[in-house]
Amino acid sequence: MTARAARWHLRLFRALLLAYPAWFRNAYRDEMEQLFLSRLARARGVRRVAALWPRVGADALWTAIALRRGRTELRAALPQRRRRAGGFDMLVQDIRHGVRHLMSTPIFTLGAVALLAVGIGANVAVFTVVDRFLLRPPPYDRPDEVVYVYQDSDDGEPSSAAFPAYRDMAEQPVFSAVAATSPAQLSWERPDGTVDATVEFTTASYLAVTGLEMVRGQWFSPHHDVVGSEPVAVVSAAAWRSRFGGDPEAVGRTIRLNGSPVTIIGVGPESLGGTFAPVVTDFWLSISAVAVGGQFRVGNLDRREDHWYSVRARLAPGVSVEQARAAMQALATRLGEMYPELDKGRGITVQRARDVRLFPETESTLALATAVVLTLLLLACANLANLLLVRGIGRSREMAIRCALGAGGVRIARLCLVESLLLSLLGGIAGLVLARVALSALPMAPLPPPFSATMDLAIDGRIGVFSIALMIVTGTLFGLAPALRAARRDVAGELREDQRVSSAGRATMRLRNGLVVVQVATSLVLVLTAGLLSRSLAATQRVDTGVDAGRVAFTRTNLARAGVSGPEAYVLLEQLRERVEALPGVTYAAAASRLPAQFSGTTTTIVEGYTPPAGTEAVELGFTVVTPQYFDTMGLRILTGRGFTSSDAAGADRVVIINQAAAQQFWGGVAPVGRRLRSQGQTGVFRTVIGVAADAPVNTYPERPIRPMFYAPAAQAGFGPVYVLARTEGDPAALSGAMRAAVTEVRSSLPVLAQGTLESHFGAALSALRFITRVMGATSALAVLLAALGIYAVVAFNVAQRAGELGIRVALGANPGRVVRMVLGEALVSVVAGLAGGLLVAALAARQLESALFGVQPLDPVTFGGGVAFLTGVAWLAAYLPARRAAMADPARALRAS
Repeated sequence: MTARAARWHLRLFRALLLAYPAWFRNAYRDEMEQLFLSRLARARGVRRVAALWPRVGADALWTAIALRRGRTELRAALPQRRRRAGGFDMLVQDIRHGVRHLMSTPIFTLGAVALLAVGIGANVAVFTVVDRFLLRPPPYDRPDEVVYVYQDSDDGEPSSAAFPAYRDMAEQPVFSAVAATSPAQLSWERPDGTVDATVEFTTASYLAVTGLEMVRGQWFSPHHDVVGSEPVAVVSAAAWRSRFGGDPEAVGRTIRLNGSPVTIIGVGPESLGGTFAPVVTDFWLSISAVAVGGQFRVGNLDRREDHWYSVRARLAPGVSVEQARAAMQALATRLGEMYPELDKGRGITVQRARDVRLFPETESTLALATAVVLTLLLLACANLANLLLVRGIGRSREMAIRCALGAGGVRIARLCLVESLLLSLLGGIAGLVLARVALSALPMAPLPPPFSATMDLAIDGRIGVFSIALMIVTGTLFGLAPALRAARRDVAGELREDQRVSSAGRATMRLRNGLVVVQVATSLVLVLTAGLLSRSLAATQRVDTGVDAGRVAFTRTNLARAGVSGPEAYVLLEQLRERVEALPGVTYAAAASRLPAQFSGTTTTIVEGYTPPAGTEAVELGFTVVTPQYFDTMGLRILTGRGFTSSDAAGADRVVIINQAAAQQFWGGVAPVGRRLRSQGQTGVFRTVIGVAADAPVNTYPERPIRPMFYAPAAQAGFGPVYVLARTEGDPAALSGAMRAAVTEVRSSLPVLAQGTLESHFGAALSALRFITRVMGATSALAVLLAALGIYAVVAFNVAQRAGELGIRVALGANPGRVVRMVLGEALVSVVAGLAGGLLVAALAARQLESALFGVQPLDPVTFGGGVAFLTGVAWLAAYLPARRAAMADPARALRAS
């Protein structure tokens, strides 16, 4: 239909509008004309246009009669509406038109919304985690006045402080309040069963440091800082709502933690989820309640060698951070002079709370996650931009008619952009739902400590503002190119009667090919990243753990919960070990204070004849307390010397077994048997090395290099939580029931806190890497699918545009294979450009992954070669299918369609 014919149709429609009341025409003429033009543009051909007019005329007459008979209330409302006429009304019209158009293509709309939901939802979820860990200011009143005070470790790094050192800091006039906190995981006995509770032992001064107000009840008083006072707790506001349902009667209630009664005296400040945000603390416990965590916690309140507490302080009025640092350095010098063996050379570091990242090891992981989700969103935008360009070409005649009837380029562009923003809004709303589901599941995901506790990852107003901004940016990003293309069109050319298929134009085709380049490049980056992580995971799983884990089962219990300690605890432990060893199929049974690849603290140790590089006299060593049968049960070889025996009893000479890493670091691997070490602060109480065991992971798995550590005999050390281990000839998982029964038979008050196999324990240590690898694999698979769809769409549309040309080639005798190769060659130019760009970006990104990889190089040729070959194959298939269909089409039909 020509522009002239379209104008004649519009004049006839305006004449038809005279049937309506004048007040109605004045209010709704523009909208009715736009609706008519939209229907006229879709009615291609003389027959369809002829069939349109009876429907339009009937609708107009019936509506006009109804309006003239009544509806006076509508007329009364019109003056107010007319006063709003102008740009706002035009925008409302564009929104209505966009909604109608999206509803007319439900398959496209649902697909686009689903794609945007994944992209936007992933970005919202990751930004929420990044915001909680890295961006959000500390939850204190006037946070610029709050500082973190660290007593440096033996290697000079800021670390936790000893409680006696905290008392010294609290006396300094540069601070108005100083508080100490120490986290712990306790068992909370509830009517519905025993659950883990995240707690912090906290001094009474902590509330003054935060400057916040209690929600209900009271905080600790100074007399609660003394062991022997009533053990009390303050429940966090988050736990009060989630664990107690916001019950006001929770204050005053007595709960049982680790079997001990503790009274709740208040509900903490609303904005304070915990000292180590975003990890949510369930309860703050007073210092008078430290015995709930074990007698060792009572003892370390007076031990300067035990660095268990984090110190926060509020600066005194008029005191700067530099003055506080100078005061703390002077205090560190005095402590070094007073306690040379414990504190000589140990500094005290002061940092603003705003500048502290509590979990700096998460920064690289979160940076990777942010890059991945942004890449995924970019890929989604490129795909949608391509699809919208195709739809825009299909709507060329409609837009041309609008331009011919007076609509400017800005109005046309705005109409297209409004549709894009509507899609982005719908996708963003769905993405928020997906993000909320993902964030609620994240604390349950297999993540390493400290993330095993509950985390506050709620979507609040701050995240809402980010989400709205992301929707606007996303909608503009994928809608801008189609909108600009729609605004610049050849009206006369697109309205020619003989043009049955709208032409895309060279500029549009270049743009669409450019979007394919972006899709291929981003897909290759994600595929190669997933490949590197997958090969790293495979290499990690092949690492020798040093122990024979295939036939070992374990059960975790707590002797302190049974009310026993000292020699009686060892007797009970031996009874339990012997009972498990008597189970059918068990060849060895042992007990240990921890499993390999499980962090459980260190002890400050002086190694005789060894001077640490940091200049201090001591080193931090991991340790495990074990029974003599431990090495046989675990399949851990004794390389030099001997293992523990029954003669290594409580009254005998103190002995230890060290691992290979300790032997190499302290004595160069030469004659370590007979050397000695001792705990810092225990002058003259030495432990003699009697053997060297093969290396096994100490804190993490995999662990390279292995950390130095030592094993101590259970008869010469104390136990709290304990792992009972059993080696069996059959399936270790089948021992769980029998081992649980053995624990309760020996002492009914012994709790069973955990069970499993050693093999599953090592598998759980890799759960974080496995989780990330699976997410990356799923993301890269989606990226490849989107890239394939983008390539297919471009080639298919290009073939449709050139149907006449290709039909003529085939009609003149061109070999179909040659036609396929020609189309493929043109399509693969964009693919090759995308692969080249993707390789460059992936090479740069792989360097940033180097610290996260194990057993594979960042530029691994197998991964890069395989990724390029795989994506090339997918791209070839996506381009081949439409090319082959075009080459095999009937030439006569192709020529008629053109």
